[in-house]
Order: sequence, then C-alpha cells, then structure tokens
Amino acid sequence: MKKYLLIIFALFSCLLLFAFCFFFYIFIPIQPQTAEIAVAEGKTLRQIAEQLEKDGVIRDANAFIAYAALTGGSEKVQAGEYRLAGALSIHRVLDTLVKGEVILHKVQIIEGWTIRQIADYLRMLDFIDDPTFAGEFLELAKEHEGYLLPDTYHFSRQAGPRKYVETFLKAFNDFYPEAKPEIVTLASIIEKETGLEEERPLIASVFYNRLNKRMGLASDPTVIYGLKNFDGNLRKEDLSNPHPYNTYVHAGLPPGPICNPGRASILAALNPAQTDYLYFVSKNDGSHHFSSTLAEHNQAVRKYQQAQQ
Repeated sequence: MKKYLLIIFALFSCLLLFAFCFFFYIFIPIQPQTAEIAVAEGKTLRQIAEQLEKDGVIRDANAFIAYAALTGGSEKVQAGEYRLAGALSIHRVLDTLVKGEVILHKVQIIEGWTIRQIADYLRMLDFIDDPTFAGEFLELAKEHEGYLLPDTYHFSRQAGPRKYVETFLKAFNDFYPEAKPEIVTLASIIEKETGLEEERPLIASVFYNRLNKRMGLASDPTVIYGLKNFDGNLRKEDLSNPHPYNTYVHAGLPPGPICNPGRASILAALNPAQTDYLYFVSKNDGSHHFSSTLAEHNQAVRKYQQAQQ
C-alpha cells in the first residue's frame, strides 16, 4: 500500500513540477526587452519562435511552439511588423501576433496637396520600401483628385497603395457623403487661395458672387494647376494660356478639383459668407483685402503691391 502511495505521490509531484514549469515558461514574463520583428508571409512558426528567442523576447522557442500548438495559435499568427516591449510572457507574445497588433506608422496628408504631391510624400517615407508604391498609388488615385481627405492617418508597413487610397476616400466620404462635384471643385480653389481658416467663407463668397454675375473666377491657382512643368513663377502669358483650368480665360468652375481640400474649405464652400465682395488681393502677410468694386480693388492692389516693392 505504501508503495502505491509513493508512486502516486511521485507522479503527483512530477505533475506539479510540470505544471509549474509550464506556468513559468508560458505566463511568467521574461526580463523586459524591446524588439522589433517582421513576420513575413510564409514564415514558419519555428522561424518566428527562434527569432523571438534570439532577440531575448521569450526564453524558449520550443515552449512557444508547444503553447501555440496547444492553443490553436499555430495557424493564426498574422504577418506584420511588431514592436514587442516590456515584460512579456509567451502567452502575451503569441496573443499579440495572433491579434495582429502591428506597428502603425503616422501618415500626415496636408490640406491642399494634389495627388501627385501626396505620391511624392509617400515616396519619401522610410517605412515604405517598395519602389513601385508611389507610382501605383498615383495610378489608383488619378481619378480621385479632390476626394482624398487631408488628415493624420496610421498604416502598417504591409499596407499597399490600394489600402491608402481606399482609406483616404472613406475618410472623405464619412465627412461629406453627398459629395457634390461643384462643391468639391470650389473647395479646392478656396483651399489654395488662403491658409487662414477665418478667410475661407469670405473667399467662397467672392467666387459665388462672381459666378452669379457670370464673371470669370480669375484664380491664379487654377492657372498653375493646368500648367505643365510650372517653375514657381506665374507669368503674364500664363494667364492667357487657354488650358481648361484657366479661370481667366474660361468662365465658371474648372473641369474638376485642383487639389484635395480640407474640412474647413469644404465647409466654406457649403456655407459661404453673405457679402457683396467681388475681389480680393494679398496683403503680403497671409491675409487678404476684400473689395466690392473694381476701383476699390485697384486701389488695394496699388497699395499692397507698392508695400511689397
């Protein structure tokens, strides 16, 4: 009888020891480490586990593999770029990989950027290492000028150009679901004309008043948008260039947006100030002088042009 009790006690002790070791390896965090690991598509669980052990994130690759098999996590690990920081247990590390809690990188789209400017910006981001990314983005976005909402976004390294375009478009649609083309086009011109939020409803009122009087919008940014290889210097002959976006030559709105406007410019196009202004001129400090008559406008032009000289 004592022999059987000793055997049972020994087995129970072994079971307790195994449970302790299992608990220790799986749930007790290793000393705090910080590591970034890229889980590529097709990477095996063993390759991932060995990398984690090498980087000091887990104690034992085999224990990680065994726990993943026991919990069904072996086939659920998601590809991506992970930052594993602090005291993490095998359980927490596997949970992070299964949930796909990847590193998200900030992407900031500025109000007034064209799709080409956005593509150039994306080309410079160090976490986008695909040399074809910007070109593919430009091709996917080329029909959506004006509808990529400027904002701050966060993307994983694995996100492709289609994901970027879809995200920007969704943000725009969430903000302005009815999306009337003429409003978006006008908002894009307002965006390029002033950087002051409080001026945007006034700029909008000028353009609405000119449209109602069948006057040309006479907006320099629309001329610039339609010029090929613009060098930063708008010349007199450019103002008579008959390209479709030249609002000195053609009455009404241009064929489409000239940039991607922000929320404030869209709201200004939807809710213009009620004025009789028909003109505005830069005061050379970022703001504008608004006029109701040509005589007043010409006087303001002389005043501020002389101040600039």
